[in-house]
Amino acid sequence: MGNKKEEKKSPNKVVALVTYIVALIALLLGLFLPWGTDPALNGTTEAIWAFQLPQALKAAVPVQAFWDLIGDVGNKFTYSLPITFNGLIPSTELMPLGYDLGALFTVLYALVVLAGIVALIPAIISTCSKKSKMNIALNAASFIEVVAFLFVSIFVFIQLTAFTLGAGETYQWSWPLLGAFGGTFIMLVIQSIFYKKGSGVFKFILLLLSTLALMLTVYDLGKIIPPLDEPLAGLIGKTEGLFDGKLYYSGALGASIVGILPVLMLFCGVSEGIGLPTITKTIEGMTAIQQTLFLCTLILSLLVLINFLLDAMGLGKTTKRYMLVSNVIRYTLELVAAGLVIALPFFIEGATTGLMSLVIAVLALVALILNIIRLVRFDAKRKKIQQAVKAEMKQATAGAVADKQPEAQPEADDDKPYVYTPPVYANETNTETAEEPEVYSPVIYNGPTDEFINTLSNDQKVEFSKVFLERQNGNLTFIPDYNVGGRNDRFFNNVFIYFARLRSLVSDGLFNKMYEYGNLM
Repeated sequence: MGNKKEEKKSPNKVVALVTYIVALIALLLGLFLPWGTDPALNGTTEAIWAFQLPQALKAAVPVQAFWDLIGDVGNKFTYSLPITFNGLIPSTELMPLGYDLGALFTVLYALVVLAGIVALIPAIISTCSKKSKMNIALNAASFIEVVAFLFVSIFVFIQLTAFTLGAGETYQWSWPLLGAFGGTFIMLVIQSIFYKKGSGVFKFILLLLSTLALMLTVYDLGKIIPPLDEPLAGLIGKTEGLFDGKLYYSGALGASIVGILPVLMLFCGVSEGIGLPTITKTIEGMTAIQQTLFLCTLILSLLVLINFLLDAMGLGKTTKRYMLVSNVIRYTLELVAAGLVIALPFFIEGATTGLMSLVIAVLALVALILNIIRLVRFDAKRKKIQQAVKAEMKQATAGAVADKQPEAQPEADDDKPYVYTPPVYANETNTETAEEPEVYSPVIYNGPTDEFINTLSNDQKVEFSKVFLERQNGNLTFIPDYNVGGRNDRFFNNVFIYFARLRSLVSDGLFNKMYEYGNLM
Protein backbone atom coordinates (compact mmCIF):
# COMPACT_ATOMS: atom_id res chain seq x y z
CA MET A 1 0.00 0.00 0.00
CA GLY A 2 2.00 2.90 -1.21
CA ASN A 3 2.14 6.45 -0.02
CA LYS A 4 5.03 8.66 -0.97
CA LYS A 5 4.78 10.66 2.24
CA GLU A 6 5.08 7.68 4.57
CA GLU A 7 8.85 7.78 4.80
CA LYS A 8 8.74 11.37 6.03
CA LYS A 9 7.05 10.28 9.25
CA SER A 10 9.97 8.18 10.51
CA PRO A 11 11.64 11.17 12.29
CA ASN A 12 8.39 11.80 14.14
CA LYS A 13 8.34 8.21 15.30
CA VAL A 14 11.95 8.47 16.44
CA VAL A 15 11.17 11.61 18.45
CA ALA A 16 8.25 9.82 20.12
CA LEU A 17 10.45 6.83 20.96
CA VAL A 18 13.28 8.97 22.34
CA THR A 19 10.99 11.04 24.58
CA TYR A 20 9.27 7.85 25.70
CA ILE A 21 12.58 6.22 26.68
CA VAL A 22 13.79 9.36 28.49
CA ALA A 23 10.54 9.58 30.49
CA LEU A 24 10.72 5.87 31.29
CA ILE A 25 14.31 6.25 32.54
CA ALA A 26 13.22 9.15 34.76
CA LEU A 27 10.39 7.04 36.19
CA LEU A 28 12.75 4.12 36.84
CA LEU A 29 15.28 6.38 38.57
CA GLY A 30 12.48 7.59 40.80
CA LEU A 31 12.01 4.02 41.95
CA PHE A 32 15.64 2.92 42.29
CA LEU A 33 17.87 5.87 43.26
CA PRO A 34 18.93 5.57 46.94
CA TRP A 35 17.71 8.97 48.12
CA GLY A 36 14.47 9.66 49.93
CA THR A 37 12.85 11.99 52.42
CA ASP A 38 15.10 11.05 55.36
CA PRO A 39 18.72 12.26 55.02
CA ALA A 40 19.89 9.56 57.46
CA LEU A 41 18.90 6.84 54.98
CA ASN A 42 20.52 8.34 51.90
CA GLY A 43 22.85 5.97 50.07
CA THR A 44 21.25 2.87 51.61
CA THR A 45 18.74 0.39 50.26
CA GLU A 46 16.22 1.62 52.84
CA ALA A 47 15.91 4.87 50.89
CA ILE A 48 15.12 3.08 47.61
CA TRP A 49 11.43 3.47 46.84
CA ALA A 50 11.19 0.19 44.89
CA PHE A 51 12.40 -1.76 47.92
CA GLN A 52 9.47 -0.33 49.89
CA LEU A 53 6.91 -1.83 47.49
CA PRO A 54 6.06 -4.92 49.62
CA GLN A 55 5.16 -2.75 52.61
CA ALA A 56 3.32 -0.31 50.34
CA LEU A 57 1.30 -3.20 48.92
CA LYS A 58 0.62 -4.37 52.46
CA ALA A 59 -0.71 -0.93 53.46
CA ALA A 60 -2.74 -0.61 50.25
CA VAL A 61 -4.59 -3.88 50.96
CA PRO A 62 -5.55 -3.75 54.65
CA VAL A 63 -6.55 -7.41 54.99
CA GLN A 64 -5.16 -9.43 57.88
CA ALA A 65 -4.47 -12.56 55.81
CA PHE A 66 -2.56 -10.51 53.26
CA TRP A 67 -0.56 -8.79 56.01
CA ASP A 68 0.39 -12.16 57.49
CA LEU A 69 1.49 -13.35 54.04
CA ILE A 70 3.82 -10.40 53.39
CA GLY A 71 5.04 -9.99 56.94
CA ASP A 72 8.21 -7.89 57.22
CA VAL A 73 9.35 -8.32 53.62
CA GLY A 74 10.82 -5.13 52.16
CA ASN A 75 11.87 -1.86 53.75
CA LYS A 76 9.79 0.55 55.78
CA PHE A 77 7.36 2.57 53.65
CA THR A 78 8.20 6.29 53.93
CA TYR A 79 5.74 7.86 51.48
CA SER A 80 2.65 7.34 53.58
CA LEU A 81 -0.45 9.53 53.23
CA PRO A 82 -3.30 8.31 55.49
CA ILE A 83 -6.68 9.77 54.57
CA THR A 84 -9.98 9.82 56.46
CA PHE A 85 -12.27 11.79 54.09
CA ASN A 86 -13.42 14.20 56.80
CA GLY A 87 -13.40 11.43 59.39
CA LEU A 88 -15.65 9.03 57.46
CA ILE A 89 -12.96 6.32 57.32
CA PRO A 90 -12.70 4.99 60.87
CA SER A 91 -9.40 4.04 62.46
CA THR A 92 -8.81 0.29 62.78
CA GLU A 93 -5.96 -1.94 63.89
CA LEU A 94 -4.72 -2.20 60.32
CA MET A 95 -5.48 1.47 59.52
CA PRO A 96 -4.82 3.43 62.73
CA LEU A 97 -4.64 6.78 60.92
CA GLY A 98 -6.92 6.02 57.96
CA TYR A 99 -6.49 4.43 54.57
CA ASP A 100 -2.98 4.92 53.16
CA LEU A 101 -3.50 6.62 49.81
CA GLY A 102 0.26 7.06 49.42
CA ALA A 103 0.71 3.28 49.51
CA LEU A 104 -1.97 2.75 46.87
CA PHE A 105 -0.47 5.34 44.54
CA THR A 106 3.00 3.84 45.04
CA VAL A 107 1.77 0.43 43.89
CA LEU A 108 -0.08 1.95 40.93
CA TYR A 109 2.98 3.99 39.99
CA ALA A 110 5.14 0.85 39.96
CA LEU A 111 2.57 -1.00 37.82
CA VAL A 112 2.49 1.87 35.30
CA VAL A 113 6.29 1.81 35.05
CA LEU A 114 6.17 -1.95 34.51
CA ALA A 115 3.58 -1.50 31.77
CA GLY A 116 5.83 1.13 30.22
CA ILE A 117 8.75 -1.31 30.09
CA VAL A 118 6.58 -3.98 28.46
CA ALA A 119 5.21 -1.48 25.91
CA LEU A 120 8.76 -0.39 25.06
CA ILE A 121 9.38 -3.58 23.08
CA PRO A 122 6.60 -3.12 20.48
CA ALA A 123 7.38 0.61 20.41
CA ILE A 124 10.97 -0.08 19.35
CA ILE A 125 9.90 -2.69 16.80
CA SER A 126 7.29 -0.34 15.34
CA THR A 127 9.78 2.53 15.10
CA CYS A 128 12.46 0.43 13.42
CA SER A 129 10.07 -1.33 11.02
CA LYS A 130 9.64 0.31 7.62
CA LYS A 131 6.35 -1.47 7.03
CA SER A 132 4.67 -0.47 10.29
CA LYS A 133 3.31 3.06 10.16
CA MET A 134 1.53 2.99 13.50
CA ASN A 135 3.27 5.25 16.02
CA ILE A 136 3.18 2.83 18.95
CA ALA A 137 5.81 4.84 20.82
CA LEU A 138 3.61 7.94 20.77
CA ASN A 139 0.50 6.02 21.78
CA ALA A 140 2.34 4.30 24.64
CA ALA A 141 3.94 7.56 25.78
CA SER A 142 0.61 9.38 25.71
CA PHE A 143 -0.86 6.82 28.11
CA ILE A 144 2.08 5.78 30.29
CA GLU A 145 3.50 9.26 30.85
CA VAL A 146 0.16 10.89 31.56
CA VAL A 147 -0.91 8.25 34.10
CA ALA A 148 2.53 8.11 35.75
CA PHE A 149 2.59 11.91 35.92
CA LEU A 150 -0.73 11.86 37.77
CA PHE A 151 0.60 9.54 40.45
CA VAL A 152 3.99 11.19 40.84
CA SER A 153 2.30 14.62 41.09
CA ILE A 154 0.46 13.46 44.21
CA PHE A 155 3.78 12.70 45.90
CA VAL A 156 5.19 16.06 44.84
CA PHE A 157 2.13 17.66 46.45
CA ILE A 158 2.93 15.73 49.64
CA GLN A 159 6.51 17.02 49.54
CA LEU A 160 5.34 20.61 49.00
CA THR A 161 2.87 20.27 51.86
CA ALA A 162 5.52 18.95 54.24
CA PHE A 163 7.91 21.80 53.46
CA THR A 164 5.18 24.41 53.59
CA LEU A 165 3.96 23.35 57.01
CA GLY A 166 7.52 22.95 58.36
CA ALA A 167 8.46 19.27 58.55
CA GLY A 168 11.74 19.98 60.29
CA GLU A 169 15.36 19.20 59.55
CA THR A 170 14.77 15.45 59.37
CA TYR A 171 12.77 15.84 56.17
CA GLN A 172 14.17 16.67 52.75
CA TRP A 173 13.14 16.68 49.12
CA SER A 174 13.03 13.25 47.54
CA TRP A 175 15.25 14.07 44.58
CA PRO A 176 14.52 10.84 42.66
CA LEU A 177 10.83 11.64 42.96
CA LEU A 178 11.35 15.18 41.70
CA GLY A 179 13.51 13.78 38.89
CA ALA A 180 10.71 11.44 37.84
CA PHE A 181 8.27 14.33 37.96
CA GLY A 182 10.52 16.70 36.01
CA GLY A 183 11.58 14.14 33.39
CA THR A 184 8.03 13.07 32.66
CA PHE A 185 6.79 16.65 32.60
CA ILE A 186 9.48 17.82 30.16
CA MET A 187 8.83 14.90 27.81
CA LEU A 188 5.09 15.67 27.83
CA VAL A 189 5.83 19.28 26.91
CA ILE A 190 8.18 18.28 24.08
CA GLN A 191 5.68 15.80 22.65
CA SER A 192 2.84 18.29 22.90
CA ILE A 193 4.70 21.07 21.08
CA PHE A 194 6.30 18.74 18.51
CA TYR A 195 3.12 16.92 17.52
CA LYS A 196 0.45 19.52 18.20
CA LYS A 197 2.39 22.65 17.16
CA GLY A 198 0.33 25.76 17.96
CA SER A 199 -2.18 23.81 20.03
CA GLY A 200 0.68 22.38 22.07
CA VAL A 201 2.08 25.85 22.77
CA PHE A 202 -1.39 26.99 23.82
CA LYS A 203 -1.64 24.07 26.25
CA PHE A 204 1.80 24.79 27.67
CA ILE A 205 0.86 28.42 28.38
CA LEU A 206 -2.28 27.27 30.18
CA LEU A 207 -0.20 24.86 32.25
CA LEU A 208 2.15 27.66 33.28
CA LEU A 209 -0.83 29.72 34.44
CA SER A 210 -2.28 26.83 36.45
CA THR A 211 1.15 26.10 37.98
CA LEU A 212 1.52 29.70 39.12
CA ALA A 213 -2.01 29.65 40.53
CA LEU A 214 -1.17 26.44 42.39
CA MET A 215 1.90 27.96 44.04
CA LEU A 216 0.00 31.11 45.02
CA THR A 217 -3.25 29.49 46.15
CA VAL A 218 -2.40 26.19 47.78
CA TYR A 219 1.26 26.37 48.78
CA ASP A 220 3.34 29.01 50.50
CA LEU A 221 5.81 30.14 47.87
CA GLY A 222 7.76 31.99 50.55
CA LYS A 223 8.37 28.78 52.50
CA ILE A 224 9.46 26.90 49.38
CA ILE A 225 11.69 29.78 48.18
CA PRO A 226 12.92 31.45 51.41
CA PRO A 227 14.10 34.75 49.80
CA LEU A 228 10.49 35.39 48.78
CA ASP A 229 9.06 34.86 52.27
CA GLU A 230 9.35 38.41 53.57
CA PRO A 231 8.33 40.24 50.34
CA LEU A 232 5.25 38.06 49.91
CA ALA A 233 4.17 38.34 53.56
CA GLY A 234 2.96 41.90 53.07
CA LEU A 235 0.85 40.95 50.07
CA ILE A 236 -1.27 38.44 51.95
CA GLY A 237 -4.52 39.48 53.57
CA LYS A 238 -5.44 38.15 56.98
CA THR A 239 -8.41 37.25 59.11
CA GLU A 240 -8.25 36.55 62.84
CA GLY A 241 -10.15 33.80 64.59
CA LEU A 242 -10.96 31.47 61.72
CA PHE A 243 -8.80 28.62 62.95
CA ASP A 244 -8.43 27.80 66.65
CA GLY A 245 -8.19 31.47 67.55
CA LYS A 246 -4.90 31.86 65.70
CA LEU A 247 -3.99 34.24 62.93
CA TYR A 248 -5.46 32.69 59.82
CA TYR A 249 -4.68 33.96 56.35
CA SER A 250 -7.75 34.07 54.20
CA GLY A 251 -8.08 37.14 52.05
CA ALA A 252 -5.23 36.35 49.68
CA LEU A 253 -5.01 32.61 49.94
CA GLY A 254 -1.43 33.15 48.92
CA ALA A 255 0.00 31.16 51.80
CA SER A 256 -0.25 27.42 52.23
CA ILE A 257 -1.56 28.13 55.74
CA VAL A 258 -4.74 28.92 53.82
CA GLY A 259 -4.86 26.69 50.81
CA ILE A 260 -3.43 23.42 52.00
CA LEU A 261 -4.92 23.29 55.50
CA PRO A 262 -8.59 23.03 54.41
CA VAL A 263 -7.59 20.35 51.87
CA LEU A 264 -5.75 18.38 54.56
CA MET A 265 -8.70 18.78 56.90
CA LEU A 266 -10.99 17.34 54.25
CA PHE A 267 -8.79 14.36 53.36
CA CYS A 268 -6.83 13.76 56.59
CA GLY A 269 -8.81 15.42 59.37
CA VAL A 270 -9.90 13.42 62.43
CA SER A 271 -13.03 13.92 64.51
CA GLU A 272 -11.31 13.09 67.78
CA GLY A 273 -7.77 12.75 69.03
CA ILE A 274 -4.50 14.38 68.04
CA GLY A 275 -4.08 15.76 64.56
CA LEU A 276 -5.80 18.09 62.16
CA PRO A 277 -9.52 18.44 62.85
CA THR A 278 -12.10 17.67 60.20
CA ILE A 279 -13.79 20.37 58.15
CA THR A 280 -17.00 19.81 60.10
CA LYS A 281 -15.29 20.30 63.46
CA THR A 282 -13.31 23.32 62.29
CA ILE A 283 -16.28 25.40 61.15
CA GLU A 284 -18.42 24.70 64.24
CA GLY A 285 -17.36 27.88 66.07
CA MET A 286 -17.50 30.20 63.06
CA THR A 287 -20.14 32.60 61.95
CA ALA A 288 -22.04 31.90 58.75
CA ILE A 289 -19.95 34.37 56.74
CA GLN A 290 -16.72 32.90 58.13
CA GLN A 291 -17.90 29.40 57.27
CA THR A 292 -18.67 30.54 53.75
CA LEU A 293 -15.20 32.04 53.37
CA PHE A 294 -13.57 28.89 54.73
CA LEU A 295 -15.50 26.63 52.35
CA CYS A 296 -14.74 28.94 49.42
CA THR A 297 -11.08 28.63 50.38
CA LEU A 298 -11.40 24.85 50.23
CA ILE A 299 -13.26 24.88 46.91
CA LEU A 300 -10.77 27.27 45.31
CA SER A 301 -7.82 25.19 46.49
CA LEU A 302 -9.34 21.96 45.16
CA LEU A 303 -10.17 23.60 41.82
CA VAL A 304 -6.62 24.87 41.45
CA LEU A 305 -5.18 21.43 42.24
CA ILE A 306 -7.54 19.71 39.80
CA ASN A 307 -6.95 22.28 37.06
CA PHE A 308 -3.20 21.85 37.34
CA LEU A 309 -3.47 18.07 37.01
CA LEU A 310 -5.91 18.26 34.09
CA ASP A 311 -3.82 20.87 32.25
CA ALA A 312 -0.68 18.76 32.70
CA MET A 313 -2.39 15.55 31.60
CA GLY A 314 -3.98 17.39 28.68
CA LEU A 315 -0.53 17.89 27.13
CA GLY A 316 -0.61 14.30 25.90
CA LYS A 317 -4.21 14.28 24.69
CA THR A 318 -5.84 15.14 21.37
CA THR A 319 -8.06 18.19 21.77
CA LYS A 320 -11.77 17.42 21.52
CA ARG A 321 -14.73 19.74 21.88
CA TYR A 322 -15.95 18.28 25.17
CA MET A 323 -12.47 18.91 26.61
CA LEU A 324 -12.63 22.57 25.64
CA VAL A 325 -16.13 22.92 27.09
CA SER A 326 -15.00 21.32 30.36
CA ASN A 327 -12.01 23.70 30.45
CA VAL A 328 -14.32 26.70 30.19
CA ILE A 329 -16.55 25.31 32.95
CA ARG A 330 -13.77 24.50 35.42
CA TYR A 331 -12.02 27.86 34.98
CA THR A 332 -15.32 29.68 35.29
CA LEU A 333 -15.82 27.93 38.63
CA GLU A 334 -12.28 28.85 39.69
CA LEU A 335 -12.88 32.51 38.80
CA VAL A 336 -16.16 32.57 40.74
CA ALA A 337 -14.48 30.98 43.80
CA ALA A 338 -11.61 33.48 43.59
CA GLY A 339 -14.11 36.33 43.35
CA LEU A 340 -15.87 35.16 46.51
CA VAL A 341 -12.58 34.90 48.37
CA ILE A 342 -11.83 38.48 47.37
CA ALA A 343 -15.26 39.83 48.32
CA LEU A 344 -16.10 37.98 51.55
CA PRO A 345 -13.32 39.48 53.74
CA PHE A 346 -15.00 42.89 53.30
CA PHE A 347 -17.90 41.52 55.39
CA ILE A 348 -15.71 40.07 58.17
CA GLU A 349 -14.37 42.30 60.93
CA GLY A 350 -10.56 42.33 61.01
CA ALA A 351 -10.22 40.76 57.61
CA THR A 352 -8.35 42.24 54.67
CA THR A 353 -8.07 41.31 51.02
CA GLY A 354 -4.48 40.94 49.92
CA LEU A 355 -3.04 41.70 46.51
CA MET A 356 -2.28 38.01 45.98
CA SER A 357 -5.95 37.09 45.84
CA LEU A 358 -6.39 39.56 42.99
CA VAL A 359 -3.45 37.92 41.19
CA ILE A 360 -5.14 34.54 41.54
CA ALA A 361 -8.37 35.92 40.09
CA VAL A 362 -6.47 37.47 37.17
CA LEU A 363 -4.76 34.14 36.44
CA ALA A 364 -8.12 32.37 36.43
CA LEU A 365 -9.60 35.05 34.16
CA VAL A 366 -6.71 34.83 31.66
CA ALA A 367 -6.97 31.04 31.57
CA LEU A 368 -10.73 31.29 31.05
CA ILE A 369 -10.34 33.75 28.16
CA LEU A 370 -7.72 31.55 26.48
CA ASN A 371 -9.97 28.51 26.74
CA ILE A 372 -12.93 30.45 25.34
CA ILE A 373 -10.75 31.52 22.40
CA ARG A 374 -9.75 27.91 21.79
CA LEU A 375 -13.39 26.79 21.89
CA VAL A 376 -14.53 29.57 19.54
CA ARG A 377 -11.75 28.77 17.07
CA PHE A 378 -12.58 25.06 17.24
CA ASP A 379 -16.29 25.69 16.56
CA ALA A 380 -15.51 28.22 13.81
CA LYS A 381 -13.29 25.71 12.05
CA ARG A 382 -15.94 23.01 12.26
CA LYS A 383 -18.66 25.43 11.08
CA LYS A 384 -16.51 26.50 8.15
CA ILE A 385 -16.07 22.89 7.11
CA GLN A 386 -19.80 22.18 7.42
CA GLN A 387 -20.67 25.24 5.33
CA ALA A 388 -18.16 24.26 2.67
CA VAL A 389 -19.63 20.75 2.56
CA LYS A 390 -23.18 22.10 2.18
CA ALA A 391 -22.10 24.50 -0.57
CA GLU A 392 -20.30 21.74 -2.44
CA MET A 393 -23.26 19.39 -2.07
CA LYS A 394 -25.65 22.10 -3.32
CA GLN A 395 -23.44 22.71 -6.33
CA ALA A 396 -23.21 18.99 -7.03
CA THR A 397 -27.00 18.63 -6.75
CA ALA A 398 -27.50 21.44 -9.24
CA GLY A 399 -25.05 19.75 -11.56
CA ALA A 400 -26.84 16.43 -11.23
CA VAL A 401 -30.18 18.06 -12.17
CA ALA A 402 -28.56 19.62 -15.20
CA ASP A 403 -27.17 16.24 -16.23
CA LYS A 404 -30.68 14.75 -16.24
CA GLN A 405 -31.86 17.22 -18.89
CA PRO A 406 -32.32 15.59 -22.34
CA GLU A 407 -29.24 15.95 -24.44
CA ALA A 408 -29.46 17.85 -27.72
CA GLN A 409 -29.62 15.57 -30.75
CA PRO A 410 -26.65 15.93 -33.06
CA GLU A 411 -27.14 17.75 -36.32
CA ALA A 412 -27.41 15.68 -39.48
CA ASP A 413 -24.24 17.16 -40.89
CA ASP A 414 -22.07 16.45 -37.77
CA ASP A 415 -18.73 14.92 -38.58
CA LYS A 416 -19.23 12.40 -35.78
CA PRO A 417 -22.86 11.28 -35.58
CA TYR A 418 -24.27 10.04 -32.29
CA VAL A 419 -23.69 6.30 -31.78
CA TYR A 420 -25.72 4.38 -29.25
CA THR A 421 -23.68 2.00 -27.08
CA PRO A 422 -25.76 -0.67 -25.38
CA PRO A 423 -24.99 -1.25 -21.67
CA VAL A 424 -23.18 -4.40 -20.64
CA TYR A 425 -24.50 -6.19 -17.57
CA ALA A 426 -22.27 -8.24 -15.33
CA ASN A 427 -24.79 -11.10 -15.04
CA GLU A 428 -25.08 -11.68 -18.78
CA THR A 429 -23.06 -14.71 -19.91
CA ASN A 430 -22.62 -16.63 -23.11
CA THR A 431 -23.93 -20.16 -22.59
CA GLU A 432 -21.45 -21.51 -25.09
CA THR A 433 -18.36 -20.06 -23.38
CA ALA A 434 -19.58 -19.83 -19.80
CA GLU A 435 -16.99 -20.87 -17.22
CA GLU A 436 -17.46 -22.05 -13.67
CA PRO A 437 -18.45 -19.21 -11.34
CA GLU A 438 -15.57 -17.62 -9.42
CA VAL A 439 -15.37 -18.25 -5.68
CA TYR A 440 -15.49 -15.01 -3.68
CA SER A 441 -12.22 -14.34 -1.90
CA PRO A 442 -12.33 -11.40 0.54
CA VAL A 443 -9.45 -8.90 0.49
CA ILE A 444 -7.76 -8.63 3.87
CA TYR A 445 -6.17 -5.26 4.54
CA ASN A 446 -2.57 -5.54 5.69
CA GLY A 447 -1.30 -2.07 4.80
CA PRO A 448 -0.10 0.81 7.00
CA THR A 449 -2.30 1.85 9.89
CA ASP A 450 -2.69 4.59 12.47
CA GLU A 451 -5.26 5.91 14.95
CA PHE A 452 -7.80 6.84 12.27
CA ILE A 453 -7.34 3.80 10.02
CA ASN A 454 -7.83 1.57 13.06
CA THR A 455 -11.38 2.94 13.42
CA LEU A 456 -12.34 1.57 10.00
CA SER A 457 -13.70 -1.84 9.12
CA ASN A 458 -11.60 -4.11 6.91
CA ASP A 459 -13.56 -3.16 3.76
CA GLN A 460 -13.30 0.53 4.62
CA LYS A 461 -9.55 0.21 5.14
CA VAL A 462 -9.20 -1.34 1.68
CA GLU A 463 -11.39 1.39 0.18
CA PHE A 464 -9.50 4.19 1.97
CA SER A 465 -6.17 2.79 0.85
CA LYS A 466 -7.20 2.49 -2.80
CA VAL A 467 -8.74 5.97 -2.96
CA PHE A 468 -6.40 8.09 -0.82
CA LEU A 469 -3.16 6.19 -0.28
CA GLU A 470 -2.68 4.56 -3.69
CA ARG A 471 -4.83 7.08 -5.62
CA GLN A 472 -6.16 4.29 -7.89
CA ASN A 473 -9.50 5.95 -8.59
CA GLY A 474 -8.35 9.03 -10.47
CA ASN A 475 -6.51 12.31 -10.11
CA LEU A 476 -7.03 13.78 -6.62
CA THR A 477 -4.57 16.66 -6.75
CA PHE A 478 -7.07 18.86 -4.87
CA ILE A 479 -6.75 16.54 -1.83
CA PRO A 480 -3.42 16.66 0.10
CA ASP A 481 -1.59 13.37 0.64
CA TYR A 482 -2.61 11.44 3.73
CA ASN A 483 0.32 11.00 6.14
CA VAL A 484 -0.11 7.70 7.96
CA GLY A 485 0.56 8.32 11.65
CA GLY A 486 1.08 12.06 11.17
CA ARG A 487 -0.92 15.29 11.16
CA ASN A 488 -3.75 15.27 8.63
CA ASP A 489 -5.79 18.38 9.41
CA ARG A 490 -5.51 19.73 5.84
CA PHE A 491 -6.38 16.32 4.41
CA PHE A 492 -9.66 16.02 6.35
CA ASN A 493 -10.57 19.68 5.75
CA ASN A 494 -10.22 19.27 1.98
CA VAL A 495 -12.11 15.97 1.99
CA PHE A 496 -15.09 17.72 3.57
CA ILE A 497 -14.85 20.74 1.28
CA TYR A 498 -14.70 18.64 -1.88
CA PHE A 499 -17.18 16.05 -0.71
CA ALA A 500 -19.30 16.43 -3.86
CA ARG A 501 -16.38 15.51 -6.08
CA LEU A 502 -15.55 12.51 -3.93
CA ARG A 503 -19.01 11.11 -3.27
CA SER A 504 -18.84 8.88 -6.34
CA LEU A 505 -15.52 7.47 -5.09
CA VAL A 506 -16.17 7.14 -1.36
CA SER A 507 -18.90 5.12 0.33
CA ASP A 508 -21.21 6.75 2.85
CA GLY A 509 -19.85 4.58 5.66
CA LEU A 510 -16.25 5.62 5.04
CA PHE A 511 -17.15 9.27 4.63
CA ASN A 512 -19.09 9.25 7.91
CA LYS A 513 -16.06 7.79 9.69
CA MET A 514 -13.84 10.47 8.15
CA TYR A 515 -16.29 13.22 9.10
CA GLU A 516 -16.54 12.05 12.72
CA TYR A 517 -12.78 11.71 13.12
CA GLY A 518 -12.04 15.02 11.40
CA ASN A 519 -14.34 16.89 13.78
CA LEU A 520 -12.53 15.38 16.79
CA MET A 521 -9.06 16.46 15.70
